[in-house]
Amino acid sequence: MATTSGAQSIWDKAHLAEVREHLNDGAYATAYHHLLKEADDRMEQTPLSVMMKEKTAASGDKHDYMSLSRYFWPDETKPDGLPYVSRDGVSNPELESLDRPKLSKMATGVTTLSLAWYFSGDERYAQKAVELLRVWFLNKETRMNPNLNHAQIVPGLYNGKGRCYGVIDAYSFVEMLDGVQLLEGSKAFTKKDSKALKAWFSEFLNWILTSDQGIQEGNQRNNHATARDVQVIAYANYVGNQKVMNDCLGQFYEKRIKAQIEPDGRQPQELRRTLAFGYSQYNLTHMIDVMQMAKHVGYKLEGLDLIEKAADFLIPYLGKDVSTWPYKQISEWDFKQRELAKDVYRLALIDSQREDYMACAKKHLVKRFTDPFFLLYYTADATDNAFAQADVQLRYQLQQANKIRTEKKDWSLIPRCVNPDGSLRMVRQPDWCCGFFAGELWQMYQYSHDPFWREQAVSNTWPIEQVKNHTGSHDLGFMVNNSFGKAWELTGEQSYRDVLVRAARSLITRYDERVGCIRSWNWGTPSRWQYAVIIDNMMNLELLFEASRITGDKQFYNIAVNHANTTMKNHFRDDYSSYHVVDYNPEDGSVIKRVTHQGLFDESVWSRGQGWGLYGFTMCYRYTHDKAYLQQARNIARFWLSQPDLPADMVPYWDMRDPAIKTGVGPAQDGSCPRDASAAAIIASALYELATYVDADEATTYRQAADAMLHSLETNYQPEPRTQQGFLLLHSTGNYPAKDEIDVPINYADYYYLEALQRRGRF
Repeated sequence: MATTSGAQSIWDKAHLAEVREHLNDGAYATAYHHLLKEADDRMEQTPLSVMMKEKTAASGDKHDYMSLSRYFWPDETKPDGLPYVSRDGVSNPELESLDRPKLSKMATGVTTLSLAWYFSGDERYAQKAVELLRVWFLNKETRMNPNLNHAQIVPGLYNGKGRCYGVIDAYSFVEMLDGVQLLEGSKAFTKKDSKALKAWFSEFLNWILTSDQGIQEGNQRNNHATARDVQVIAYANYVGNQKVMNDCLGQFYEKRIKAQIEPDGRQPQELRRTLAFGYSQYNLTHMIDVMQMAKHVGYKLEGLDLIEKAADFLIPYLGKDVSTWPYKQISEWDFKQRELAKDVYRLALIDSQREDYMACAKKHLVKRFTDPFFLLYYTADATDNAFAQADVQLRYQLQQANKIRTEKKDWSLIPRCVNPDGSLRMVRQPDWCCGFFAGELWQMYQYSHDPFWREQAVSNTWPIEQVKNHTGSHDLGFMVNNSFGKAWELTGEQSYRDVLVRAARSLITRYDERVGCIRSWNWGTPSRWQYAVIIDNMMNLELLFEASRITGDKQFYNIAVNHANTTMKNHFRDDYSSYHVVDYNPEDGSVIKRVTHQGLFDESVWSRGQGWGLYGFTMCYRYTHDKAYLQQARNIARFWLSQPDLPADMVPYWDMRDPAIKTGVGPAQDGSCPRDASAAAIIASALYELATYVDADEATTYRQAADAMLHSLETNYQPEPRTQQGFLLLHSTGNYPAKDEIDVPINYADYYYLEALQRRGRF
């Protein structure tokens, strides 16, 4: 079958061009800036050469490449240690002194610099890449001879000659040549360079095809033979040898795919190794490389179904402990899991019909956007971009918080908001906001699967553990469910569950069956109110529902339901707007008055309070399936979305009845009515969930509204990177009547923003 030579081997140039057009998007921006940092480091790199090794190959020619077989060690029973003996899966550090690390570093350097030039247009990167290529391949004094005659030697055997397995040492050249083909468009890489490098690879290709080592490697029955074919196809494509490329592609199904993969997806030659999972994944990577190369040169290669079987055999172990794997894997379990997720993503690109592969990949990919994978293969969406920006900000916030913690020698301090002077306000438990920061970190881990965020989440969760015993506040749900609850959800660890249940027991001590509600505040009694219950308290019911679910104790459930029913009866006006505070007679549960504390006046529409109500009753329906709660949530949503003064960007004013909305004059510092990004985040998150419980037309209305809110928050309410103490959203309003936290970043806004982002994709 005819093919087109000279195309990219593994990379898709159309994808790279698309990425180049969107380098300012969050995910790509992170990857791009990290790439430039790596490239800048490479600019300082001394060009490497095979002439730098201390030893010389048995040929006596230092230009000959030389490496040590990775898993061979001195024989401890022999005085001179010779001949070396195998310890499968255990690397001998002696290999670092020969050429293999230098080859890898050189090839990676060329790859990095080539990409940096392609994306930035900065010719300096191309010049450095070309310098590295000339020193390793072209300059007479420093060049590597185009052979691997002394690759993977075993001291004491074969008279210093390398083994066939050494052919795999050059695998780094495959991706490097994709970078070289990008360099063809630079000024630095001349026609003379191109001609000379192609001549070198023509000789090297001939060596692989005709040498004893190359022929023996082609006769292997495992990943070595597959990797050899990847190189043959890539080098033949690069030098324009269509016959060799077509011949290798034409034999690949019978000689590699069919020969190495059983009908059930097992790869027997890889499963016998001490790194059975790792080598199965490694061989799968090579086969996917060939599939991608075939696709790029227009060759319809048979065998994708068997490659997918090999993937299907490994996929059930993603996210599992190594103990679940029925074969050996003595190290690198987590790393190989991450690599398999990338393989599954690439398979989804090859076979667009396998939507399950894309879903699986997104579930298990470690989304660390500094990884070049996210430039080379990944198509980022709005959620990826938002989380990439959050990654930058929250790392900065951790740095800022840890400075204060270190200075004060108090690691229980938690970031809450930005003070008017720009400093970071830190709080301790039992501040009602003390659980949100840890919850943000857990959500970063939930999205990214990056162990870094799990470590940070754990470190910021346990310092607030003792709040589980606090009986002086209704806000235990905010404190514990959003921190320990997220930890329990994501890890299943008993210790988090225990804190969750203990906190629920503390919370129900505030319940009075005569009122049918959990008391919110003790302060202000009896001068201001007798038994205050605020709409915010609906959010804390999730702690009780969850405690009931995991323990089977109906007491938690019944109290949550009673509180919800009483609130639904007494907290809402006829139009389904909510009062902030209802004051009850603690003797008989009758309503004394309905007032506000954080709204502008008693009959106003405090925006965050409407969000608490919408979110709370939607959540109650999730746990109870009581249609009364669903209807209540729908009514609240209908009221909210019909607000005539709701801004065009859907991010509400702090109170929708503030006269400053109409007049443009108010007591805020800027003379206008402040917005509340936190209310938008809460409401958007609630609407995404509510949309899953209603018919298609109504669901569309809710999703469109939530999408509009999130789009505004993503595009117009973000601070510049590494500013605003690392918070994610600008323009929230905390306690306006108290003139506190007005038009500032606040941690609960960030928490519900991250939750809404996750729900946008999940719901």
